[in-house]
Amino acid sequence: MSQLIDQVIRAIPAARLDRKVTLVAAYAFFTAVRSYRLGLSMTLTDDAIFPKANHVPVRHMGHIEEQPLAELVGWTSSDQPIERSIGMAALNSCLTYEGLHFHEGNALDLTARLGKGKNVVVVGHFPHLDRIKTVARQMLILEKRPLPGDLPAEEASRVVPQADVITMTGVTCLNDTVEGLLALKRPGAVCIILGPTVPMSTVLFEAGADIIAGAWVEDEAAALPMLAQGATSRLLKGSRNVLAAQDARLLAGCPAITPPREGRP
Repeated sequence: MSQLIDQVIRAIPAARLDRKVTLVAAYAFFTAVRSYRLGLSMTLTDDAIFPKANHVPVRHMGHIEEQPLAELVGWTSSDQPIERSIGMAALNSCLTYEGLHFHEGNALDLTARLGKGKNVVVVGHFPHLDRIKTVARQMLILEKRPLPGDLPAEEASRVVPQADVITMTGVTCLNDTVEGLLALKRPGAVCIILGPTVPMSTVLFEAGADIIAGAWVEDEAAALPMLAQGATSRLLKGSRNVLAAQDARLLAGCPAITPPREGRP
């Protein structure tokens, strides 16, 4: 397990993990778990990450929602990719958000604003990166499965320390690469971690992230059918992109918002 994710879990009051789980679903692109809210995680299906466990059956299949929330959160350390996705979604369903002040905004738009005239490194291949490339001095993309023009992930130790702005996919929180990437950030650089997978916790700030950009599901009736039918985060209805920063000045111009109320048991 990532030590960072373990620290996120340990920051949750133990009594909070007694909550009943009412939904567990692994969809094509996202996995959802409902406890205090509907938590999401990218569905990890890359057989190159945990090759030995990729074809091991998920535990308690058909009855996962009957398992204690604490057990499912512990699946963040599983080498079975679907279990790990369920674990991260379970974690995101029960975070307290203590110490965070939320703003509405798009993390890639924010990357373009903060990266104007600067060296930008993007970890993971996102759509519509031209908005960043056209304003940055230089934009490099690191990718485990590089497309033409991308750099392989193994180049991280060379290029990340040169970046002024680093924007990385929240999948790094799933595949145990987030800590290594944060350790490469030079003093004064700004690091953004984005995507519905990202645990919205101040623990990530303590580890070196400057901005965390996640998503809230505000309308389950709209979101769940789309998740079941293969929606990506860009197409998902019923959700809102949210930002939180260690230094609120980085989010100047982004409107402050309040988290939705937690659901009843």
